[in-house]
Amino acid sequence: MKIILTGATGFAGGEVLRQALLDPAITQVTVLTRRTLGLSHAKLKELIVSDFLDYSSVDLSGHDACIWCLGISQTQVREAEYIRITLDYTLAAARAMYAANPQLRFCFLSGRSADPEEQQKALFARIKGRAERQLAELGRPAFFFRPAYIRPTALSGPRKDFARFFTPIGTLLSLLSKDFSVDCDQLARCLLGVAQHGSNASVLENRAIRAWQV
Repeated sequence: MKIILTGATGFAGGEVLRQALLDPAITQVTVLTRRTLGLSHAKLKELIVSDFLDYSSVDLSGHDACIWCLGISQTQVREAEYIRITLDYTLAAARAMYAANPQLRFCFLSGRSADPEEQQKALFARIKGRAERQLAELGRPAFFFRPAYIRPTALSGPRKDFARFFTPIGTLLSLLSKDFSVDCDQLARCLLGVAQHGSNASVLENRAIRAWQV
């Protein structure tokens, strides 16, 4: 099993990378990145991508799945940049990967409240939803993961973004309902599990992510 991973320097993507390198069923993890990770591992392959809209010179053949964790908060960039990163980058990569392998499983890390109908006011909900809809319209294997608050654990390490301040609240809400938060390492297990085995459901909400077992 060979997988492609993006967002490997981020919180969720970093935990996916850690677990993937430990998984004996995964023989190669190809990370698409702008800069080297500074990590050496027999199963790790880095592909330096200068433009996430152009894969004409990137060899994506031989992969079975992609876990797309590349993303940014809507509060960190202007609207046009958020749309380019969240939607345009994702669609360009998916098209190139499906051209290399039409049966590739594309696992898109979306988010709670993603709205494919784009009826919600929040930019995040509309653009994540638009990405889900347009990926589905490609007619290839695609899976959408909608976690709520992603909690850090001893395995994943701490969050480094502003959302780290909400960890105590996320932990409390987790005791009240399975809809409000998920451990980062469980999210990574679910992403990797679906990448390897597929899923009967194309959309996995927070509760389904928490309940995932191989």
